[in-house]
Amino acid sequence: MKTIDKVSNTVATKPLTVIGMNVIEHTGIKLIRDVTIKQYLFTVKAGLLLLGLFAGPVQAQNFYVCNDGANTNTGLSPFEPWATFDFAMSRFSALNAGDAILFCRNGTFTSSFPRLFNQHCAADAPCTIADYIPPNMPATTARLPVITSSGANGVLNFQDGGNADHDEGYVIKNLSLKGKGTGFGLFLFNDVDFVTIDGVIIDGFDIGMYSAGANAANPGANRVNENIELRNSSITNNNGQGWLGGCNDCVIDNNKFTNNGFARKIFNHSIYISAQNGNSGITVSNNTLTKSTFVAGKCAGVSLVVHGVVKNLTIRDNTVFEAIGAAEQTCWGISVDPGYATEEAFSNVLIAGNKVTNVGNVGIGCASCTNLQILDNTITHAQDFGFTGIKVPVRTEDTVKSDRILITGNYIELLDPNNKGKQGIVVTATGDVNVGSNEVILK
Repeated sequence: MKTIDKVSNTVATKPLTVIGMNVIEHTGIKLIRDVTIKQYLFTVKAGLLLLGLFAGPVQAQNFYVCNDGANTNTGLSPFEPWATFDFAMSRFSALNAGDAILFCRNGTFTSSFPRLFNQHCAADAPCTIADYIPPNMPATTARLPVITSSGANGVLNFQDGGNADHDEGYVIKNLSLKGKGTGFGLFLFNDVDFVTIDGVIIDGFDIGMYSAGANAANPGANRVNENIELRNSSITNNNGQGWLGGCNDCVIDNNKFTNNGFARKIFNHSIYISAQNGNSGITVSNNTLTKSTFVAGKCAGVSLVVHGVVKNLTIRDNTVFEAIGAAEQTCWGISVDPGYATEEAFSNVLIAGNKVTNVGNVGIGCASCTNLQILDNTITHAQDFGFTGIKVPVRTEDTVKSDRILITGNYIELLDPNNKGKQGIVVTATGDVNVGSNEVILK
């Protein structure tokens, strides 16, 4: 073994009764004073305004949907639910801020992928699509409602047609979305902001979740999906990509990505941040990624990749792993690098606290990265081929060259009994580079 680089008053609506010149009766109250009807009406209007100011917010309304319901029901209680997904979603655009459409647990539904668009919903009073436990159902037997694609397009489709109009404030929670190997589990297009996906299973689509671009913008839209959160969810068995797309100020946190990208080697991924038009403030944290781009029993593509132009990118505390013998050399762990014909660059990049185990021939890589910090990662490798733990630049760079780089506090353990040429840290960037206080162990 060798060690290298240790390095209220209610106003009634009864008509006024003129009793005399100076006496007005209104709902049994007599006002005996010098006042004209015009002055009195002004007083009533002012009272109504005051009452409106002190009134509480409008109560949000839940609408219920279950297989034993009927679309002729009111939907206003779990005892009178609607029956189908598409009927419920046809009411989505009429929801008020804070309203919810809830699907019964143990229910099964099908989606024709209708467009969902509502400008009443708001970031601070979102509209929700989620679950409920029907009356008399034991909680222990209540499984997530399952919504299956009825065709090739997918299940949840947040977009308006034509030019992009800004909409915001959606929560999708505790649902199981099932695909047929095509379309999207969840699709965001045309400037959709403040969306939270929490506790959702996205299984068996082409693309699990796609934060896409936009058409030309109408006034008030900026053509960018912003403040998107994917949390506590399971993204599995999607043959193209698990996550695809870009966004501003978004978070992918505490999810499990398993067996995504198996339709094609190299170009498919569990998480593919595609920021071709530029994004800022992306955080990928606390996720587990395995069986990425799993073709013929082996991982054959980068598990977590970032292409495009991104500022303020954080990748931290993720676990990326493959089994021994289940990775090809193209199965990299984490890489932030150019992949398009247009110019790409990444600034203020933090890659920290990740665990990368038994992937392809690069554990963590970056190219065209400035203000880059690679800190406190644990990288272990025992596959029987060559490997580099950390590499900067990891591939050919665009005009922006990697600079202002700090690589420290990383632990890299390499098992190489057959002398395949494994390396701990390789940095060939020529700018401001600080590499130190890392521990690299070669066995």
